[in-house]
Amino acid sequence: MIIKKKFIILFLIFYNLSCGSCLAVEEVKIILKINNKVITNFDIKKEAQYLMALNDDLKSLESYKILDLAKDSIIKETIKVNVLEEFYNLNASDEKIDLIITNFYKKLNFENMNDFKNHLNNYGITVKGVKNKIKIESLWNSLIYNKFYNRVEINTEELKKKIKKKYINQEEQIYLLSEILYTVNSTNEIDEKYALIKQSILDIGFNNTANIYSISDSNKIGGKIGWVNKSQLSDKIFNEIEKINTGEITKPIKIVGGYLILKIEEQKIEKKKINLDEKLRELIDFETNKQLNQFSLLFFNKSKLNQRIE
Repeated sequence: MIIKKKFIILFLIFYNLSCGSCLAVEEVKIILKINNKVITNFDIKKEAQYLMALNDDLKSLESYKILDLAKDSIIKETIKVNVLEEFYNLNASDEKIDLIITNFYKKLNFENMNDFKNHLNNYGITVKGVKNKIKIESLWNSLIYNKFYNRVEINTEELKKKIKKKYINQEEQIYLLSEILYTVNSTNEIDEKYALIKQSILDIGFNNTANIYSISDSNKIGGKIGWVNKSQLSDKIFNEIEKINTGEITKPIKIVGGYLILKIEEQKIEKKKINLDEKLRELIDFETNKQLNQFSLLFFNKSKLNQRIE
């Protein structure tokens, strides 16, 4: 009787530990395999908790939509891991992660690590787990940089002309932007896909729609880009931004890798002394990152084709 009682206590302890992530106890099922890696229903539910921790608005979606998003997210991450294992030791420590995660939680409007940790605990997510995900993205970005940096093309003289033109009055227009980057299979789908996304924005909001339809890495945080200087925008994109007000969205903008919809969350003008050399460096960095992001999308799609998903 004593042995049986101890067994029950141990079972309850195990049960409580396994429910720590607020996921219901159920049979573990293999949902799919990517090369030699197995993805279970538990993995998908845990990923759903992670996505909701990053974007609380996801709670307003039906549970099956959240799980679909989580499935797509974990497939994308697993494909990246399979590629990265060919180049890096993923178990090696990375000192940059602490700095990256600080910028990460500040972008999500948390003042310090403790607040962020408490928020994650509400979803059964650990800081260690988030650091691992950030590490994967950091290594992926390093891989893309190493493979494609020599293919980035920057016209410095054109950028200088652009800066001088936009900073005549020593004023800086800046925008807080969110994005939805998407693709279509044919020109016949352009209007149809745009109409679908517009309706989704009306029904569930821009951030949730970005989670569902955007192929950019910003989709995990509702498409949020952050503050962007006017000088960092291409003329093509700025011309569309100029047509809308705060809270509105642009029409689809054709770019390399797909179509881009932008939303102005906030905007303001800052008067300050402009350091043209500093602005040039910022613009070169922005343009470099933009081109590397395009290479990243193309490389990911090619890598996906080379992996066995079943």
